[in-house]
Amino acid sequence: MREKSRIRENRKERQERFVNAAIGFIMLVSLGFPGKYEVIVGEQGDMAFQYLSFGLQIMVMLSAGRNVMEWRLVDVKLRYWSLYLMAAVFFAGSMAVTGYPREQFVTCVRFTVLLLFALWLSENREPEENLRLFCMAQAVFAASVLMFIVLYPDRAFVREVGEHDFTGILRTKNNAAAEVSFGLVLQAALYRIMRDEGKQIPRWFVILSGAQLTLLALCSSVGALVYAAVPAFFVLALSRRCVRGLPLGILYVAGSVGFLIAVQTVMPIAAPVLEAIGKDATLTGRIPLWRQIIQVMTQHRSFMGWGFCMFWRDRRAVALIHTAFSRYSFMGSMTTGAHNVLLELWLDTGLFGVAAFFLAMLVSTSQIKRLKDAQYVFCAAVILWFFLHGLLERAFSPSSYHTLSLLMAMGTACRKPKLRGRRWIREEDREQPIGTEETFYKKEEEI
Repeated sequence: MREKSRIRENRKERQERFVNAAIGFIMLVSLGFPGKYEVIVGEQGDMAFQYLSFGLQIMVMLSAGRNVMEWRLVDVKLRYWSLYLMAAVFFAGSMAVTGYPREQFVTCVRFTVLLLFALWLSENREPEENLRLFCMAQAVFAASVLMFIVLYPDRAFVREVGEHDFTGILRTKNNAAAEVSFGLVLQAALYRIMRDEGKQIPRWFVILSGAQLTLLALCSSVGALVYAAVPAFFVLALSRRCVRGLPLGILYVAGSVGFLIAVQTVMPIAAPVLEAIGKDATLTGRIPLWRQIIQVMTQHRSFMGWGFCMFWRDRRAVALIHTAFSRYSFMGSMTTGAHNVLLELWLDTGLFGVAAFFLAMLVSTSQIKRLKDAQYVFCAAVILWFFLHGLLERAFSPSSYHTLSLLMAMGTACRKPKLRGRRWIREEDREQPIGTEETFYKKEEEI
C-alpha cells in the first residue's frame, strides 16, 4: 500500500515538473525566443517554436485531469463570459471579412487557445506562481540575450534610428525595450507579493533585476523607462488602501480613448511651442499616422475591420494608409503597425471588436477591488503596463507575452468573491458553505 502511494506521489511530482517546464517554455516563446537565434536554428526555427508552444498549451490544459476520462480542453465557467464573447466576436467577425481565410482561421484558433490557456493559468495557479514562472522565463531570455551579444555583437546592435541601437535577439529597439520593461514590472509585482508575505528574496531574483536594468539602459528608450517606472512605483510604493482605490478597467478604457482625442486636438495647438524648444510634436510621426488611420476607418469597414491581425497583410488596405504620405518617405512605405493598441484593434476587428474588448475589460475588472492582495497586485501591474505601452505601440498579437499576460490578468480579475449573507468572501474562504446572491437579497427584504 505504501509502495503504491509512493509511486502515485512520484508520478504526480513528475507531472507537476513537466507542467511547470512547459508553462515556462510557453512564456519564453511568448517573449520572442528564439528571435535572431535563427542563425543557429534556421529560418523555420521560430515557426517550429511557435507551434510547439501551441501544442504544449493544449497538453497543459489537458493535464489537469487525473485520468483520460477527466481530460477537458474547455472548462467553461460563467464568470468568464465577457472574455468568451470577445473571442467569439474576434473569430466570427474576422472570418466574415478576411481575404485570407486559411491564415485568418489559424490566427483566430491560436488566439482562442491562448485565451483558454490564460484562463487555465488564472484558475489553477496563484499569481505568485505565475509571476515566478514568468520571471524564470525572463531570466532564460535575458541570459540568451547576453550570450547573443557576445556571439553576434554586430547583430545585437543595429543602425535603426541611432548609431548603435540595441535590439538584442528581437527585431527592433522598441520591441527589445518593451520586453525588458515588462520584465521589470513583473519583478516589482513579485517582490511586492513576497515582501507582503514575509518571504525571503532569492539571489537569482536580484541578479535578474540587475541584468534587466542593464539591458534597459542599453535600449536608451525613454518610453520603456516610463512603462516600467509607473506600474512598478504603483505596486511598490503605495499603500494597500491607495492601490485598491484605482478602477483599472475604467482607467484603461477612458485613458485609451482620451489619449487619442488629446493628441489629435491638443498636440497640433502646442506644435509651434514644442518645435521652438526642439521637441518633436508628432511623436516621431505617430500623430499623422493616427490621423490617417482614423480617416481611413471612418470611410472603410468601420464596424468589421479587415480581420484579426490581417490589416497589414492586405496590400490594398495598407495602400489606403500610404496615400496620405509621400511615396518616397518612410511613412509612405512602412507596414509595421499602427503604434497604438486601440487603433490596431480597430483596423483588425472594427468597432464591434473594440466594443467587445472594452466590455471584457470593464466586466472582468468590475469587482477587482475585492480580490486578494496578491491577485490585485498582479492585475494592476499587468493592466497598467499594457495601458501605457499600448498608447504608443502595438501589443495584441495572438501569441505574444502582451496578450498572454493581459488575458491572465483579466481572468484573475474575474475571480470575484462570493456572497455569504451580507458580506463578501474571498477566494481563500470559498471552501466554507456560502450564501447566494438570491439569499442575500431575501435577507435584505426581511430586514
